[in-house]
Amino acid sequence: MTSSGPTPLAPTPQSSEGNWYPDNLATITATLQNIAAHKSTPPPVAIFDFDNTCIFRDIGQATFRFQAQHLRYRITPEQLETILPQGDGELAGRPLAVIRSTLVRAYRDLWPMITVGQHAQAKELPSYPLFATLLLWCTDVARKSEQLGPRYVLPFMGRLLAGFTTAELRKLAVEVVAQAGQEPLTEETVTITAPDPIGRIAASSPLGLHPYPEMQQLMTRLETVGIARYVISASSEWLVEGAAPLLGFPIDDKNIFGIRVRLDTDDRLTIDPAENYPTTYRQGKTDVIRRFIAGTPVLIAGDADTDYEMLTLPDVPLRLLINRKQNGLISSLYQQPNILLQGIDLRQGQFRPSRDSIST
Repeated sequence: MTSSGPTPLAPTPQSSEGNWYPDNLATITATLQNIAAHKSTPPPVAIFDFDNTCIFRDIGQATFRFQAQHLRYRITPEQLETILPQGDGELAGRPLAVIRSTLVRAYRDLWPMITVGQHAQAKELPSYPLFATLLLWCTDVARKSEQLGPRYVLPFMGRLLAGFTTAELRKLAVEVVAQAGQEPLTEETVTITAPDPIGRIAASSPLGLHPYPEMQQLMTRLETVGIARYVISASSEWLVEGAAPLLGFPIDDKNIFGIRVRLDTDDRLTIDPAENYPTTYRQGKTDVIRRFIAGTPVLIAGDADTDYEMLTLPDVPLRLLINRKQNGLISSLYQQPNILLQGIDLRQGQFRPSRDSIST
């Protein structure tokens, strides 16, 4: 397994108010002042996506890569086989059955050392680079697949955390943030030549992770005027609970919603879906708002297709959209007059005082 990545760029200085697009900041300021002056029932609430909205990068993806890098798993080989894509189809031209059996066989080789905490020794085994690279590649390709897509991959990444308690996951998030916060803002690519018919594969992962100071300040301003803050994330709920306060966001655990699985009697994650709870992706996010949040949304912030439905809920005065130059459904909102489109520098992970984003 080999890896590569370019040299990171130096950060750009910011003003005391950050690098908001001035029209966005003016609209947010005026609207919040008006809301604060006119108390209402039910109370106003602000709802944020987390990954790539409150922070640059994705805590779920960072944890997924951290697990593969350090073999920090509690899931058994039998459980892994159960949650991998099933059936006899293909993924990027490779037979699913072969991908599945290759991954499970490699993981079985590693499992005895993983269970006794010998992660470094397990990484010396020939099965490690095959397992780690194939898992990264398989998940990346599945996310882009019409048959699987994010509706499969997002719960899959949550189910990979099976065996951890919720408290252990919050601590794991702290480790992930500590490592990612020291990484360059670049992309790492790993490659390997797997046995036929899989052959040579490559998988790329973004490195680095940090909060947007402007979003920290916005949440603090909302707290000051008495507007409750909520997060609805497509990452594991317990990872966000661990990461959010560490990254400087004033939000209570009870106001954080994300991917859930069923917990056993020891508060340990299983591979089973949580009962009577939506997948926090697209329509599932609006389901959470309607079922679990008692208040009137006055601000909704997001960045991607997964946030489209909540960003288009009616009668929301502030709709903040981070411009990641996406090509999917979310791009249809970029020119909408009721959208506060906020540009960013995609190289440095910073706001810029424009609606437009730059990547080169």
